[in-house]
Amino acid sequence: MSSNGTLKYGLRPTVRLANNVSPFAALFTLKQDDPDGHAEAIAKLIGTEEFGDVVSEMALIHIFSMTRVGRDQMLFQTNFDSDVVAYFEAFKDLDGPLREILAHFEGAPGADADFTALLEFIASQQADVVAYFCAYPELTVNQIRRDADWRKKVIDLQKSLAQPASKVAWGQSVSAIA
Repeated sequence: MSSNGTLKYGLRPTVRLANNVSPFAALFTLKQDDPDGHAEAIAKLIGTEEFGDVVSEMALIHIFSMTRVGRDQMLFQTNFDSDVVAYFEAFKDLDGPLREILAHFEGAPGADADFTALLEFIASQQADVVAYFCAYPELTVNQIRRDADWRKKVIDLQKSLAQPASKVAWGQSVSAIA
């Protein structure tokens, strides 16, 4: 436990909704040699398909956002299932991309730093979240995915039963089966 916070890595506790969804926010300073270039590089890294795939596979994240604040800073915001320590430990699967992103911030650990140092750096930039809203705080990401899968299967069944097959069944709207 670090003296900078009350949790592992120096993280501070955060609020939770419905005993499930937790938020985290941190404010990072972009490297001053070229803040515009660093912000653009971060956007490209986060926008890659492989980054998106790894985040999706974590099956914890409701939102993940990096917002430029002024010229020099980036605000990282995320809402996720579980507690803040477990969430950051799940970032182990993002070790490579996480190192690439953090390399654009002042004071970030070097490329040879261990994973714990990365988490401690993120924790040192933590901003307190005092309030947030989540439309479905009682649902986990996996429950949302399961429900979406069932919805798609029901819609596919409705389409297959529609008479004639190429038309909307009586009582259904086109948007409901699209």
